[in-house]
Amino acid sequence: MAGCVDCLGRTPYGSLIATITLCLGVGLFCGTGYRALDLTLNGIFVRLYGIYIPWLKSIQIVFMIFGIVMGLFAMMLLTFGFLSTGLTREKFYSSIKCAISGRVSAVCFMVITYILNTAWLAMTFFCAMPIIIYIMVRSVCKHEIEMRDYWYLDNYCLNLTRFGIYINTTEGYLVEGLCDEIDLSQLCEYVYDAGPMFCFAFSGSCFIVLGLMMYLVALSSNYERIKSSKELKEYRSAVDLADS
Repeated sequence: MAGCVDCLGRTPYGSLIATITLCLGVGLFCGTGYRALDLTLNGIFVRLYGIYIPWLKSIQIVFMIFGIVMGLFAMMLLTFGFLSTGLTREKFYSSIKCAISGRVSAVCFMVITYILNTAWLAMTFFCAMPIIIYIMVRSVCKHEIEMRDYWYLDNYCLNLTRFGIYINTTEGYLVEGLCDEIDLSQLCEYVYDAGPMFCFAFSGSCFIVLGLMMYLVALSSNYERIKSSKELKEYRSAVDLADS
C-alpha cells in the first residue's frame, strides 16, 4: 500500500493529462487531415478537374512529420514532468548543478512550447478555412446540383471560378467546368466525405493547442518545484538533525 501511494506521489498528473490531450489531438489532426487532403486533391482536383498541384501533395507528408515530432516532444515533456515530481525531484535535483540545469531545461521547454503553441494557433485558424469552403460547396450541392433537374437549372455546370480557382494555360486563363451528371454527383460525394474530416482535423488542432497550454502551466509549476527542492531538502535535514 505504501509503495502504491509513493508511486502516485511520483506521477505528474498535469503533464500526464497534457500528454494524453496532445497525443489525442495529434492523432486526430494527422489522420483526418491526411484523409481530407487525399479526398480533396486526388478526388476533386485530379480526377474531376484534372488539376495537379505538387506542393499541396507534400503537405500530407508534412502532417506525418508533424505528428512524429509532436509525439516525441510530448514524451520529452512527460519525462521531464516525472523527473520534477515527488521524491524523484528531491533525488534528481538535490545538488546545485542539477537544480540549475533543471531550471534551465524548464525555461527552454517553456520557450519551445510557447513557440509551438503560437504556431498551432495559426494552424487552427488556417484549418477553419476549409470548413468555410465545405459549408459553401455543400450548400451548392444541396440547392443546385441535387436540384439540377428543375427547368431553371438545365445544362448546369460548376466552374471553380466561383471560388477564385483558375487553370493557367498557354492560351490564357481557362477553366473547365463540371457538367456531367456523374461527375457532379461524385463531386458532392467527395465534399460530403472530406468536409467532416476537415472538421475533425480542426478539433484535433484545438486539442493540440489545449495540450500545449496545459504543458505551459505544468512547466511553470515544475520550474518552481525544482527551484525550491534544494531549500526544502536542507530544511528537512535541519529538522531531522534538531529532532535527533
